Amino acid sequence: MFHATGPRILLVLLLGILLVGPAPLAAKVGASQTPPFDCATVTQVPQAECEALVALYDSTDGGNWYRKTNWLQTDTPCSWYGVMCSTAGHVTNLELDFNYLHGALPPELGNLTELEFLSLRRNYLVGAIPSTLGNLGHVCAPNMYGNELTGSIPPELGKLASVQWFNLAYNQLTGPIPSALSKLPVVREIGLVDNQLSGPIPPELGNLTTLEYLTLSDNQLSGSIPPELGQLISLCHLDLSDNELTGSIPP
Repeated sequence: MFHATGPRILLVLLLGILLVGPAPLAAKVGASQTPPFDCATVTQVPQAECEALVALYDSTDGGNWYRKTNWLQTDTPCSWYGVMCSTAGHVTNLELDFNYLHGALPPELGNLTELEFLSLRRNYLVGAIPSTLGNLGHVCAPNMYGNELTGSIPPELGKLASVQWFNLAYNQLTGPIPSALSKLPVVREIGLVDNQLSGPIPPELGNLTTLEYLTLSDNQLSGSIPPELGQLISLCHLDLSDNELTGSIPP
């Protein structure tokens, strides 16, 4: 009886391994192949704006954001955390401050052409600022201070005709301050504190007659202070400390 039962038990065990064993592996492979979000099914906002939001989620490790309510879970982007839309069906606000965004800003953000507020403060954004952000003609407050952004400030940001508060402080930006920023027609604040910006202060900044706050401290700016800054008739706060400026203070 022992000799007849032993082989039968062994055969059952082998069959069990063959039939049951591969199943967990197949399930695991299937789970890792999550289909991408399809913006073609979205009607609440234009497809290009939806794709810009998805690109931001994908490039900044959205799965590990601190808050990500509804992101890529519904076909209504206006209900996603940090996103607000106009009654006309465009994304107008994107505010994801202190939200553990890790990664680079995607160039697709430039497709949010009706955006009015962009605030990505105190995250872990790295890499360059996309030049496509110059397409955000309605944004009044692009705020990305307190990240780890590198590279130069794109001169295309001088096309932001509605910007009032321009804040890129506390990053690792390098290179010169682009003179194109002098073309911001209604800007009230430019904050570039604590970067690694170098070169002279552009004298063209003296054309910003609406500017009230100019903070360029804690950089590596060199040369003399342009006397053209005396043309800033609305200025009430100027900080040029902790740079490598030389020469005299213009009267």
